[in-house]
Amino acid sequence: MIHHLPTIRSNQDGYDRLAELAKATSDLMFDRLELSLSRVSFLDANMAAPLGVVLAGVADRFNTVEIVEVPEMVERILRKNGFLTQYRFEPLPDNNRTTIPYRRLQRNDEGLFEDYLQQHLKGKGMPRMSEGLGKVFKQKLFEVFQNAVIHSESELGIFVCGQWFPQKQKLDLTIADAGIGIRDRVRRHFGNDKIGSVPAIRWALQESNTTKTGGQPGGLGLKLLHEFARLNKGRIHIVSRFGFYEFNAGQESFAKLENDFPGTAVTLEVNTADTSAYCLASEVTREDIF
Repeated sequence: MIHHLPTIRSNQDGYDRLAELAKATSDLMFDRLELSLSRVSFLDANMAAPLGVVLAGVADRFNTVEIVEVPEMVERILRKNGFLTQYRFEPLPDNNRTTIPYRRLQRNDEGLFEDYLQQHLKGKGMPRMSEGLGKVFKQKLFEVFQNAVIHSESELGIFVCGQWFPQKQKLDLTIADAGIGIRDRVRRHFGNDKIGSVPAIRWALQESNTTKTGGQPGGLGLKLLHEFARLNKGRIHIVSRFGFYEFNAGQESFAKLENDFPGTAVTLEVNTADTSAYCLASEVTREDIF
């Protein structure tokens, strides 16, 4: 089959279009998907992670996936970050060091993800942080990865990608999985199969709520990231199945997607125009105040 992908932005519409692709290919098996990008005027590079989720699901049903008719500008960025190299495109050097490369990690690749953050967040315009906060910040991103590992049951792995936009003064990082979604975890927790995706995300975001069992870590691990996004004037997106959540300019909003996104994706957008310096409250001394 041939599917024409439209422009994909890192927003609700972008995820709706990827969920639409998932729906259109849901019955495809032992066949071929020709994904045309001829109608894509722009594709936010971090959206390669959730696109990777959808295409991995297609390939897992014994289909061949081919990406064709890629506009030059889109091809350039997706070759630089490595997404298109898995579809027989040649890699392209990232001389400007603006990409945060596309990676498909297995659930036992926690060490590789730590190394990924350490290597690729450097020199991308991140606001100044104390050594203590910098460690905790990366730890919280690691918790998002761990949540995907432990709770998603994603047999297809975890997908990560990002991009620094120096002129737009923002940095986007997306962590996505091809798992059962927040909705199904919450449904199991309550024994209620009527809970929708939006109420499930709303419940999971409450600090004291968790579906953990035994000694497993629980929650979405976003409290510190929320506080940072509020101070930094950044954004957070969470997409899971039919649910979409956004934290932007200190305000929360929830919406329902038109189609079912096959997994969960978390995006942190950092405002790199922020000239503030951040530290943990525990690192502030009396001399810093007076």
